[in-house]
Amino acid sequence: AAALAAERPAEAPAVAQLVPPGTERASLTYFDAKAVMQALLDAGLGEKTLFGGYSNAHTAQWADIVRRFEAGSIHLADAASAMAQAVGYELPALKKEAARAEKELSELVRRQGEYERLAAAAEERYVAACDKKGLGTDCSREEIGRRLRESRSLLRATFARVAALCQSEEMGGAVEYYLAYVRHCLEAAARLGADVGAKAAPPDVTADGADRAGKAGKAKGKAKGAKGGEGAGGGAAAAARVA
Repeated sequence: AAALAAERPAEAPAVAQLVPPGTERASLTYFDAKAVMQALLDAGLGEKTLFGGYSNAHTAQWADIVRRFEAGSIHLADAASAMAQAVGYELPALKKEAARAEKELSELVRRQGEYERLAAAAEERYVAACDKKGLGTDCSREEIGRRLRESRSLLRATFARVAALCQSEEMGGAVEYYLAYVRHCLEAAARLGADVGAKAAPPDVTADGADRAGKAGKAKGKAKGAKGGEGAGGGAAAAARVA
């Protein structure tokens, strides 16, 4: 276990991958030690001395770790513990991950089919648009660019003809007629708005308006009273004549 704290040999980079720096001693298993030992041997660090030991310090340390695991069949108990850990925890987690991966795969397959259908529909619309423009089967980007470059010479003549028409006397008369029509419409709209505003004018709610309304009400009351008096006097005269 002392090899965990030692520097990883540069000649065997696979050791740093099998036992990365920061690995705790308790997490080291017999299979990890065997894998590191095999990586050291594959890197050519398996030379032995005259007495049968390994000349490389790292190889000697990991060989001692493997030997300690195998002494008293401790590696069997370690293998059983690793197997129980795998069966109880790692395998169910892997099954869940596999199920999740299969679900994601089915979703990706569905999306792939949808995108393929959209691509086919887009290609059909593209071909139909090319046929409508008269491009035929040769509807490549290069052909479209060539057609656009050829159309620029035709557009120059068209623009020149339009500019000449805009500067003609007939166009000036048409513009004057249009201006007169717009001016007439605006004046008619202004008159119509003024008439509608006059009809919908609100009552006078100022103080002077209130006084004028009060005086008018009093005058109407006096007129009604006078008419009532005349009616009463006429009735009395008629009664006297009857008597």
